[in-house]
Amino acid sequence: MLRYSRVCLLFLSFGLLVFFSCEENKPVQFPVDFDIESSLFAKSRAAQEGRLDFSKPQKLEYNFPDTFVFPPDSSLVFEYDFGILPSQTIRENFSLVLNMGEVFWKLPLDDYGIHYAVPVDDSFSGSFSVTLEGTGKIEKDEAPVFQIHSLRLNERWFGFNRNTDKYSYYTPFVYRRDDNSYVIDVPPSFMPHGRPVEIYAVFSGSGALEFNGCRIEAFPDTKTFYIPPPLYSSSGQVILSGEGIGVFYLDTPREPLVFPKPLEADPALVIVWPQEKWRNSGYEVFRWEHFPSLLILDFANYAIQDRMLKRLAFFVEKAGFRGRLAADQEIATLHGWNAHDYRAEDLARFFDTARRTNFSLLDEERELEKILLNEGIIREEQGDIAAGTGGIISISKESSDYLRYRFMAHEGFHGLYFIDEKFRDFSRGRWERFSPAAKRFLVSFFGYQQYDTNDEYLMINEFMAHILQQPVSQAATYFGRALPQLLESTWRVSSLPPKDAATGTWPSLAAAFTEEAEAFSAYVNTRWGLAAGRVWSVSFTKLP
Repeated sequence: MLRYSRVCLLFLSFGLLVFFSCEENKPVQFPVDFDIESSLFAKSRAAQEGRLDFSKPQKLEYNFPDTFVFPPDSSLVFEYDFGILPSQTIRENFSLVLNMGEVFWKLPLDDYGIHYAVPVDDSFSGSFSVTLEGTGKIEKDEAPVFQIHSLRLNERWFGFNRNTDKYSYYTPFVYRRDDNSYVIDVPPSFMPHGRPVEIYAVFSGSGALEFNGCRIEAFPDTKTFYIPPPLYSSSGQVILSGEGIGVFYLDTPREPLVFPKPLEADPALVIVWPQEKWRNSGYEVFRWEHFPSLLILDFANYAIQDRMLKRLAFFVEKAGFRGRLAADQEIATLHGWNAHDYRAEDLARFFDTARRTNFSLLDEERELEKILLNEGIIREEQGDIAAGTGGIISISKESSDYLRYRFMAHEGFHGLYFIDEKFRDFSRGRWERFSPAAKRFLVSFFGYQQYDTNDEYLMINEFMAHILQQPVSQAATYFGRALPQLLESTWRVSSLPPKDAATGTWPSLAAAFTEEAEAFSAYVNTRWGLAAGRVWSVSFTKLP
């Protein structure tokens, strides 16, 4: 009888050994989204299910076959949740640790559903495990259950996104400071190798971003930051402070930013963009971040800008030239503009006229045509060139910093006028109710500037842009002193209202234009969060 019992016991033990050995190295039961469902193996039933009960923790062990090769700059993304959210006590005393060989990661415990993306480096052998580490016992009725729902590969990024319907997205190398700001601090060895990096953040209140020795602050009504490559040097801390921060990450662009594909940027960043970071020595091409149908061109100097845009300026705006293509020698000694703005309709007419008349354009003008076609601002239509949507504005590095801001405001509001019918209607209404004496002066000044004053669309557009190019506080001096003084010594002095001899100013002009500046500034502020003298949504400061 004893002998029989021993035999049965040996047989039972052997059966259990066989049972457990059969459980090892079986394919996981949760989805693995990179065509290797049969190539991720688990070493226990709990690991197959991707399930870890905090009241009776065990190690979940996995391995890929030796033949599997991970793409460079990739991350493993774990999608998981908990039956109940781990309590504060559990989060303080326990850690859910992902062991990838030489590298360990603590998985976040502070959200119901999480996507956690961990970078895969050269040290990863293909085996990993998940273990609950800590001291003490967790009672079953308050124990969360960790459940893996899927595993997939993704391109490498760092940060978080909590503004989602179900799962929040997190990565390592992100932490929150005592002042409630967030820091992304990625070691250089984990950054994508040789690839550009962009910064993106979303917040509900005020926001400020610091990186590479600069600080960018959001104006009211601005709820996002986008910093395109290569303005961020792809190394060093990035610090975000603000209210209601829901998204903050570093990522690589989905498409190669090959020149002249526009770089998306706020106008303030275009102004301060270092020329050595341009992708082309003569000029750079940007897309206005909040108004993507508008392109911004920044030129190294006026000469390069002239070769691309001077003939266009005469064709579109100059008295005596509008509607015809002037030869180079005809306009060689004449001044174009130091900054430019053109809508899709005028750009299409210019290039269509050149095509129909077989006019020989400069190489730079042909470059512009290609850019406009690629971006849909103009388009091919049965052999002709027709208007698409949007327009372009330009400034030059040859202008002083003060003028670059002034020109960007002036040209930027022109761009908004091109693309927004309600803004055009508002501007027309202000023009029609504008003081006749002030209007007579302004039209005379536009004639002095060689604008075609017979074009009402152009007059209203310039009326709006000249008023909005500087802050409201400067309107009285600019229109009540600076501009009238330009006409005072010319035959156009007859267009000026009476001058105050004591102050050397024109008070009626100062009052009329200040009233317009207040009205226009209030409109663009309500409509877009902008203001007179400002078309940018952020400010840029170099840190000491």
